[in-house]
Amino acid sequence: MSHAPPSSSSSRPAHGLSLAELIEAEEGRGLLACFAERALGEGALFDQADRDQILIVRRGRLRVYLATHERELSLAYLAPGDVFSTHTRAQIVAQEETTLLLAPRRAIERELAAYPPLQAAVIRVLARTLGQSITLIEDLAFHSVRGRIARYLLRGLARRGEACAVGAQIRLELTVEEIAALLGTARQTASSELSAMIREGAIARLGRGNLVVLDPAALRAWAGEPQSG
Repeated sequence: MSHAPPSSSSSRPAHGLSLAELIEAEEGRGLLACFAERALGEGALFDQADRDQILIVRRGRLRVYLATHERELSLAYLAPGDVFSTHTRAQIVAQEETTLLLAPRRAIERELAAYPPLQAAVIRVLARTLGQSITLIEDLAFHSVRGRIARYLLRGLARRGEACAVGAQIRLELTVEEIAALLGTARQTASSELSAMIREGAIARLGRGNLVVLDPAALRAWAGEPQSG
């Protein structure tokens, strides 16, 4: 899966652009000079010596995760346009051939005054990252594995602006192993729970990597969400 870099749009105000869009737009031409491009092959680890960098995915996909000798916990998958800071203890690996843009955090901080749209872009990035972190903590602290899977499926529908209703289709963008690592469980456990949810009639398989909702109430109940109506 290869993605083209974000393109600029003259119809959008600069303050509405994401950081990735801003540096590709005319308004961010000087800001782009702060970044250096780097390629990572599939399976390559990001060099942990490069701490305190701002990272933008230009093409490809990255996985951000924590690891011990016994297990791994995925924190996020970064797609083209996504932004991350390398100052954390998290490890980063390329899921496929990936092109990055890297800039020292201090260099970007110096540009904040010169690029007012950059301030809004950075705030949006921080808000989204915080939201993802809280979701992960909430999943691990308050929900069973089945509840976490149900919440993951419902989030997939919400990202496409779809309601959880009979017949709604869910595209699994990750493998079961990747979903398990993202939800803090083992692949076998995640696979068993998905199979049980299918047997109980809440969801059904619809070809490779696709599910269809048959019982929205069951899915929302497992996710701990209030029932509609």
